[in-house]
Amino acid sequence: MFTTEYLDRDRSGGRKAAGMAVDTHEGKKLGSAGLRWSLVASDLVALSSAWAVACSFGLNYGGRVQELVAFGVLVVAITLGLFVTNRLYLARMCSVRALETAAVLRACVLGGALAWFVAGRISITTVRIRAVAVSQLLAVVLVFGGRALFRLALRRARSTGRHARPVVLIGGGEEVFELHTMLSTDPELGYEVMGAIGRQGEISAWAPGLTYLGPLDSAVQGMKNSGAGGAIVAVPGLSIRDMNVVVRDLLSAGFHVQLFGGLLGINPSRLQMNPIGGEAAFYLEQVQLSGAQVRLKRLIDVVLGIMGLIVLAPLIGAFAVATRLSDGGTASFRQQRVGRDGRFFTMYKIRTMVMNAEQIQTELQINNQRMGPLFKMSDDPRFTRLGRFLDAASINEVPQLWNVIRGDMSLVGPRPALVREVADFSERLMMRNRVRPGITGLWQVEGRDTPRSQPTSAETCSMSRTGQPAWT
Repeated sequence: MFTTEYLDRDRSGGRKAAGMAVDTHEGKKLGSAGLRWSLVASDLVALSSAWAVACSFGLNYGGRVQELVAFGVLVVAITLGLFVTNRLYLARMCSVRALETAAVLRACVLGGALAWFVAGRISITTVRIRAVAVSQLLAVVLVFGGRALFRLALRRARSTGRHARPVVLIGGGEEVFELHTMLSTDPELGYEVMGAIGRQGEISAWAPGLTYLGPLDSAVQGMKNSGAGGAIVAVPGLSIRDMNVVVRDLLSAGFHVQLFGGLLGINPSRLQMNPIGGEAAFYLEQVQLSGAQVRLKRLIDVVLGIMGLIVLAPLIGAFAVATRLSDGGTASFRQQRVGRDGRFFTMYKIRTMVMNAEQIQTELQINNQRMGPLFKMSDDPRFTRLGRFLDAASINEVPQLWNVIRGDMSLVGPRPALVREVADFSERLMMRNRVRPGITGLWQVEGRDTPRSQPTSAETCSMSRTGQPAWT
């Protein structure tokens, strides 16, 4: 998975820092320090609030105000310091959720323990241990919440072209093309490709639109000319000698380097560092899916589906009546979709478009904003006034809980495709049909308004330990 070093220090010796972002709309630059301090401020508020809440609920009854304030400052300062020592303000740590979670838990537990120990040495005696425990437990929750909001804001900013890290792609023509396509169609990753370095003939043939920055033996000079602070090196497109020389030269010159292995559809968690003869190598864990996991997931789908239908039945009924009264058409919409292993099923929705929407789509195909067989228009004229609201709020999808109960769909999964769309699917897109389609999933959450049909890098590269795509 790609990560943007939005919090890394400037190690580029006067060039544009790896964390430097260009605001393409306002022409302003925001250094890595600005984003780093925003995250520090979020953590500071979370830690301070946690201690204040723990004390306000009487968990430290009888404590003197001065000592409570002093201990609060102490525990916040120590915990925040541990956040720094655990590298929680570096993107390469924050972007890997498992590493970030472990580091936050470790820092909060150790921070509380150290603060308690120090307090006893400086005569702060009225603070109760349970207040410290509750405070640090609450701190974990608030820190994660604050960081989730930070990520959301950063992703939205990146989707508009802001906070993009300038990088150069290095490798063979085909690999550079794949990387450029991935980064350009998924702006939330936060990369701005400044050009490519490699064999000119290959780069020009595969990616003619990219700025050619020079051959491999002048990679450092090409990086300097581009103004980028980091490079993504496509390992499959280079010989072992070329890769080692380029990587060492770039690191010696102070550039950030990321290696792209070319393994698509593989969850990074399945890759385990397993050196061979002292040299870097990875072991790829086997795909395993136990029967218990399958049955548990199905049980969750059925139970939550039944509960959801019972609770939301009045809502479905109210909007169904409103849809019928709005234009006199039918309230429900049924359509044949393709499910797991290519099986057809009937999907249910509350109707959001005019009655002849499918016929009109043929005329609108020229305005399709997606690249590939799937159809999407940001301002689709087929929506009714009420339907546009139902679609934006995803209320029209609620009847699909019945499909979940029947076993046609799952609560989480790729959206079920139309029969005519599947006929044009590439081999990569056909991966969707390995699992039950879902009401919601990563594809529609992250790419609902993105003009692409191919899965994002998160979707293709994030396979679970069970070997199923990220949407399972």
